[in-house]
Amino acid sequence: MVNLITVALILSGAPLAWSQRTSNENQFSVSQTLFATLAAINAAGYDAGIDSALNDKYKLRTQLRQELAKRKIPCLPEIQRFYAAHRKPSGGADLGQYISFSLLAGDAPKFELPTVELPPDVEPLREFSGLLARFYKEADVEQLWRQSTNAYAAAILEYQDQVINTLFEANGYLRNPSGAEGRRFQIYLDLLGEPNQAQVRNYRANYFVVITPSATPLVDEIRDAYLTYLVDPLSFKYSAAIKEKKVLEKYAESAPSLDLAYKDDFQLLVTKCLIKAIDSRLLHGGAEKREAFVNQAMREGYILTASFAESLVRYEKLPDAFRLFYPEMISAIDVKKEKKRLEGVQFVQVVAPKVVSAPAKMQLDPAEQSLQEAEGLYEQRDLDTAIQVFKKVFSQTADKSMHGRAYYGLARIAIRQNQIHEAKQLFERTVDNDPGQVIAAWAQVYLGRIAMAEHDDKAASEHFKAALAMEGISAAAREAAEKGLESNSSTGDKQK
Repeated sequence: MVNLITVALILSGAPLAWSQRTSNENQFSVSQTLFATLAAINAAGYDAGIDSALNDKYKLRTQLRQELAKRKIPCLPEIQRFYAAHRKPSGGADLGQYISFSLLAGDAPKFELPTVELPPDVEPLREFSGLLARFYKEADVEQLWRQSTNAYAAAILEYQDQVINTLFEANGYLRNPSGAEGRRFQIYLDLLGEPNQAQVRNYRANYFVVITPSATPLVDEIRDAYLTYLVDPLSFKYSAAIKEKKVLEKYAESAPSLDLAYKDDFQLLVTKCLIKAIDSRLLHGGAEKREAFVNQAMREGYILTASFAESLVRYEKLPDAFRLFYPEMISAIDVKKEKKRLEGVQFVQVVAPKVVSAPAKMQLDPAEQSLQEAEGLYEQRDLDTAIQVFKKVFSQTADKSMHGRAYYGLARIAIRQNQIHEAKQLFERTVDNDPGQVIAAWAQVYLGRIAMAEHDDKAASEHFKAALAMEGISAAAREAAEKGLESNSSTGDKQK
């Protein structure tokens, strides 16, 4: 018989299940695909910002246009017609669709787009892949790219320290030493677009920021994009708790200057309010400046900024990482208090144009979204609902690794409910479905602990050794397996 004391032993030390896709380090670089795309539209008539003094500073855009004008490019008339037919009324949107294209297109020389459904701004540009491939060859863009290396290196060097510092600042504030696991944040600098642009894209779990020359590096916009990238998964994970506060959404809907994207998606609005609150805490200049920033954010329709800013004061006194504080912060939203506060807010009618538009909501496939939501419910000890959401995964996908992660979640709930036999079976199914080595290692650790509790020392050793044999084992799981193996050996010696 396994008792509740044993359950506590089994539970100790194991982390929650996160997505197991390979993570990438944060990068600040340039993109050959983006360069080729913008070179093509510059040749085709894209002139936004061409008279800016910033073009004289770097000179690359002007020089490239002059060089392209000298070359015989047979496909150029077709590209010109294509560009004219797809031209947008605003410079930012016109450039934006080609930025989106370049982020989704494959590498040179083919620039192929995925065959799956594309975002609305890219779908009309499908035929551009073939045109760009021809332009790349006929205009010898490869040579132009090589000749541009020095200009890009100088620009990157000018921006690099400030960009790196702002990412470190965000990581430091959230106490997030290793970035977001299994996801990617990428910044590209390009010198061929209209100056003073910072365009953000979110495709699945990956975030991109494309910046163009500016009088001062757009570090605030980059930091906000990076903060969004870091906290977005938490809004999915704790979506059930966020829904409980949705009654406040009506106040945002009445804010004239608030972007429709935030009025239509409360979860997205919550994230943006949080970013605004963090911005206020990172401001230099004292309490009055911070208060003025929060008040302005509230007047623009970011209705939870004040609540979050107050919670962040408490967070700053705690040692925990922000991801552990997040559910407490959402729970701390006092709906009655916020209603009273918002009734006194006078929303502004218009705000100054922003170089960064409202980001798209983080996109996850339904099964991944269920896994994230179920993990949040598990953390909040809403086990019955978590079970239902974990079980949804089996009907949402045929992906065995996702099934393995769902089994892992159900197994941990079974442990908490003292259903040890069921937990054992679920951990075995976890391993069989290859959920990724991090989770598989923890499943083996759990199985080893269960075997110890059942006095099956041989099986316990096998499970702990299996965990230690996995290349992807986390440091915490390795420590737990080593301790389990040592404890099991000591127990076996005593029994002899």
